[in-house]
Amino acid sequence: MLQKSRYELCHKLLPSLLVTLLMPLLAHTAIAEEAFSQTNSVVLAVEDSWPPFAGAEGQGIATNIVEKALAEVDIRLILEVSPYARVLDDVKKGIVVGGYNVTRQVTTEKQFLFGQQALLTASASFYFPAKNTQIQKYTNIADIPDGTRLGLIINYEYGDLFDQHKHRFKQVRVSKQTQIINMLKNGRLDSAIMFDAVATHTIMTMKLEPASILKGPLNHTSNIYVAFSLQHKDAQYFSDKLDQGLALIKADGQYEKLLEQ
Repeated sequence: MLQKSRYELCHKLLPSLLVTLLMPLLAHTAIAEEAFSQTNSVVLAVEDSWPPFAGAEGQGIATNIVEKALAEVDIRLILEVSPYARVLDDVKKGIVVGGYNVTRQVTTEKQFLFGQQALLTASASFYFPAKNTQIQKYTNIADIPDGTRLGLIINYEYGDLFDQHKHRFKQVRVSKQTQIINMLKNGRLDSAIMFDAVATHTIMTMKLEPASILKGPLNHTSNIYVAFSLQHKDAQYFSDKLDQGLALIKADGQYEKLLEQ
């Protein structure tokens, strides 16, 4: 009888004992799963007006490169698409861990964390209305006259040399590439700086003739990066992971194919 009572007592206590023993293991597993979920995907901000690198929905060459590089290190990319000024603001505040497409130059290096690997290199030139007859006289930024009404994108960076000359121009900042081209065509701007691939793509999508605006001298060639937040605890981790992924796709030939798409 006593033996039976002990058996019944053990039988009743066994579930509680198992729960007690398993609780630390379950807690550890939950913590591990949470940590994994926080690092196997990343939200990055991307601008909505830089085709063919990043278009209205954030898709384009730059996004394809970022997505493929992160996939190589088992990280899923989640996009937050907004105007470029908002991208920079969200990254600065640490609302998102990083954003692109940001030019690496003296001013931005003070504001963001950059990795070792650039996403791509892009050249930007001065563009003029089709009726401009002085364009042949301009060989570099120093030749552009003082007081020129110069079209630019809000918060875009245009290189360290431009920063030395920008006080000479009447800057007109807008949010869309199409606005710049229309303002050049309508004579509301004397000139504008546009990235060459972006200008070509935008003119084509607007169904305009290539000669609708005229290309002038080179302004700068820019190394474009994902800029990571100095305020976000995971910035260094994802910066390192992106560097690893970019190095992998550059080594095996995937990168060149993505640039050609």
